[in-house]
Amino acid sequence: MSVRGDTGATRGPGEKDKKAGGGAAAANEAALAPPPSAKDAPRIDPNGRFATTYRPGGGHLAAFESAVARGIIPTAERELVSDIGARYVTGFEVPKGKALGIQAGLERGTLPPSGSPFHLRLTLKSSPDKPAERPHLSVHLVLDVSGSMQGESIKQAREAASALVDKLAPSDDFSLVTFSSDAEVKIPDGPVGARREAIKRVIAEIKEGGGTNISSGLELGYAQAETKSIPNDAVKVVLLLSDGRANAGIKSVGGVSKLALDAFQKGIQTSTFGLGADYDGALMSAIAEDGAGGYYYLRDAAQIAPALGTELDKRLDPAATAVEVRVRLKKGFDLLKVYGSRRLSEAEAQRVRAQEVAADQQAEKRDGIKQDRKDDEEGGMRFFIPAFAAGDSHALLFQLRAGAGVGKAQLALVELKYKDRISKKNVTEEFPIEVAWADSDAASGATIDPSVARTMQGFAAGEALALAARKVAENDRPSAIQLLTERETILREAAKTLDEPLFLKDADRLARMREHAGQSTGMGDPLLFAMLLETASRSHLR
Repeated sequence: MSVRGDTGATRGPGEKDKKAGGGAAAANEAALAPPPSAKDAPRIDPNGRFATTYRPGGGHLAAFESAVARGIIPTAERELVSDIGARYVTGFEVPKGKALGIQAGLERGTLPPSGSPFHLRLTLKSSPDKPAERPHLSVHLVLDVSGSMQGESIKQAREAASALVDKLAPSDDFSLVTFSSDAEVKIPDGPVGARREAIKRVIAEIKEGGGTNISSGLELGYAQAETKSIPNDAVKVVLLLSDGRANAGIKSVGGVSKLALDAFQKGIQTSTFGLGADYDGALMSAIAEDGAGGYYYLRDAAQIAPALGTELDKRLDPAATAVEVRVRLKKGFDLLKVYGSRRLSEAEAQRVRAQEVAADQQAEKRDGIKQDRKDDEEGGMRFFIPAFAAGDSHALLFQLRAGAGVGKAQLALVELKYKDRISKKNVTEEFPIEVAWADSDAASGATIDPSVARTMQGFAAGEALALAARKVAENDRPSAIQLLTERETILREAAKTLDEPLFLKDADRLARMREHAGQSTGMGDPLLFAMLLETASRSHLR
């Protein structure tokens, strides 16, 4: 089995770092064998757009660290959500002069002669380099000042807004819209410049009271972002902070999120920050998704400033934009699963297509990179990422199925397209992936790639954590405990058969989470535990 990556280097099965081999092959087979249902699992149509799990910025980790720093979460719990997902994917160097690199890895060097389910991993990694010139930022804060924000929440929001203004250059644009039952422009758009101290004085005087009219706040924020004096090449972003649910104006998720999609088509990103226990998570997530921005869950008001700062630093100056990964499976191979993802509905796919067209247009306006996405070419699994942060990485993991075979065959053709913001050009790369069949099951088992095996376990744990978080939200703690117990057991078995001590550490983490799930106070508090599970899940699904 050979894999050709963007560096042009071909890696054969003999070159892999094998822990598996000889007498250990049978044990490895047992540890990594797919469940019996996988062999007969229905295939998924491999042609269409799929959801991406990439979330740049690290805002969830920043928010979690803030909670630790304030003593809301014990320091000892930090390791439960540290960026452990990074060690589940292979490290590689991004080719010099490129903003983005891609590498493929297969679970096995050779497949069993009778065929079987197996895994393919694609890893994206961006250069730590940033464009030589910092972009002009056009930042528009839309702040909830409804009655529920009284006390510590409004105090921390004021301080975070003031800190945000301090991060902006004199030439950057800033505006502030507040909303309760209706919305008001508190600070009109304009360069920060000599206004900096005056802006901070207005922020310090913000008062709370009234209902929650999110749509009116967004509409005014978008209007400020469209001010004609803002340079055409500016990076425009609306930052929405709310602790409640829409009870005035447009109330439906689809209606409000469409405002964000329409804004993105005009070059405006939207990131959302949900504060506390009562905000509408589905609404805030949908706004961020359609607005091509980040979505942050903030348990405590003190987390606002770190999350806002991280979002500004990481998202607004990406290494690459309009990133699309396309995987064209060849005949004879089935798609069974994309970890952490799903095939998008027609309506969802149309929204992603609208994002792609908008990102294409914005790259020409901001960076002078010629448009190349006017035609929507169909075929293959397609994953679209509006912007990929500098110095970041992300993995896609696929479960596939092959029938009986001999010799070699081409598995797939992988295409990577993106706008390189460092060299200011369009980039398209394409490479094939081949598979080979072994003469026996034992020979196949001896070619297991430990690196891909780690990714499989990490992503499976991430999915289990995400599902457990949903069960906790549904007040179904027994199911959450069962999910964590099952995944812990699998990790302990894999640690023995694959001689992978890091799996034991992860199993211990899940055991501690399982203990928290059985409590209603401390880390078992519903809000804290949901935050713990969600952040841990995101750390794994990278």
